[in-house]
Amino acid sequence: MTPTLQSEPASEVSRESVLHAIAHEIRQPLSTIESIAYYLSLVLDDDKHREQLARVQQLVEQSNWILSNGVELADSRLAAPVPIDLGELIAQTVAGRPASVDPPVKLELSADLPVVQLDPWFARALIENILGLFRQLAAEEHPTLLRTTAAGTGVEIDASTAAPGHRSIESLPPGTALSLESARHIATLHGGSCTWTIDPASGIRVRVMLP
Repeated sequence: MTPTLQSEPASEVSRESVLHAIAHEIRQPLSTIESIAYYLSLVLDDDKHREQLARVQQLVEQSNWILSNGVELADSRLAAPVPIDLGELIAQTVAGRPASVDPPVKLELSADLPVVQLDPWFARALIENILGLFRQLAAEEHPTLLRTTAAGTGVEIDASTAAPGHRSIESLPPGTALSLESARHIATLHGGSCTWTIDPASGIRVRVMLP
C-alpha cells in the first residue's frame, strides 16, 4: 500500500507582516534607483537632465513615504508610551531631513511644553509622516510652518502651508489620504486626535492633539 503524503500545515502569516515584507522588498529597488539618479546628477552637465533626475529622487522619497504610511496604518501593535520631550524630537527629526530636497520648514516650538507619554517608534513615525506630507505641498514661496503649543494637559502639533488652489484631499498629491489616516491612527492610539482643513485660499493645515 502506497503511503499518503501529507504536507505540513502552512504557517499563519498576518496581513501586517506581509505588508512589512512587501515594503522592505520594494524599498531595495527604490534605493538603487535613488543611487543611480544621484550618480548621474554628478556626472551630467545638462541642467535639464539634472532637473529630471531631481524629480526622480523626489518620486523615490514620495514612494518611501507612502510605503511607511501604509505600514504604520496596518500596524496592530499597542503603543508602549514613555515620557518624551516632543519639541526635542521634532527638532531632531527636522534636522535629520535631507536639506538638498526639502522645502524650508519654519519651527515655532513652545519652550514650556509638558512632557507627553508616547511610544517612541510611533512618535517619530508621526513626525516623519507630517514632514513627508508637507514636503509634497510646500515650496520656497510658501514654506511649512510647524509649531507646538500646550493645550490643557497635553500638546498640540500644528502644521500648515499656504499652498493655494487645493479644495479637497483628491486635489492633493498621491499618498495624502493615506498619510492623514496614518497620522490619525497614531494620534488615536495615544488617546489623541488628528484633524485637517483644506482651503483654496489659506492652504492646508493639520492639527494633532496629544494628551
